[in-house]
Amino acid sequence: MLEVKNLVKKFGNNVAVDDISFKVENGKIYGIVGRNGAGKSTTFRMILGIIEPSSGSVMYDNKAIKNEICDKIGYLPEEGSLIPSYTVLELCEYYGALKLMSPKEIRENLIKWLEYFNVIEFLNKKIKDLSKGNKQKIQFIVSVLHNPDLLILDEPFSGLDPLSVEEIKKAVVKLKEEGKTIIFSSHRMDHVSELCESVIFLDKGKNILQGKVKELEENYEINGEKGHNLNEIFIDKVGSLYE
Repeated sequence: MLEVKNLVKKFGNNVAVDDISFKVENGKIYGIVGRNGAGKSTTFRMILGIIEPSSGSVMYDNKAIKNEICDKIGYLPEEGSLIPSYTVLELCEYYGALKLMSPKEIRENLIKWLEYFNVIEFLNKKIKDLSKGNKQKIQFIVSVLHNPDLLILDEPFSGLDPLSVEEIKKAVVKLKEEGKTIIFSSHRMDHVSELCESVIFLDKGKNILQGKVKELEENYEINGEKGHNLNEIFIDKVGSLYE
């Protein structure tokens, strides 16, 4: 289980993350939703150990996030981390080596995922020659290449065509069915509602609302009426995602 407890991150006088707490049980999908600048990516980077929290803690399976724990985590950053001049194979060899994978293991896992997405012909193709949707598929493959137990996806569907969105959503569900723990952020509330068991709304680094998705959609009241989708609930609590 991942446990984030009283997490705070300050950059000078700016409080980017302000005392948030949540738990994600193993084999569950958890959504983090908020406008740009709400603190989502900063929270992810603290979970990953990329930046240190100002206070609070992050524990995974009752252990602090250290190097050996990080090898169990996969991360798809919003800004991407592909090297345009590399082929898909070269890119995965580079990132796989950072996770101490053998060349044989890297190639086998890569081919398995390329076949899953039906793009085996990309094996020796340069990243710069791929479409945006196919680059995102490769970015996804890089994040899961080492078979992580915990997967963090920062806006994994951003800017993708509907077909690519569906392909990656199916891959996320596949990993959940294999027992992986997944956290992702998205500006699409329908994706969060469809995929996530629980969600937290962030605004200006603060926890505005959190809970199980189905319970929120069934019980949250707006003007005395229950039964609202996540987008309606977010607008009521925070405002438009795009303000």
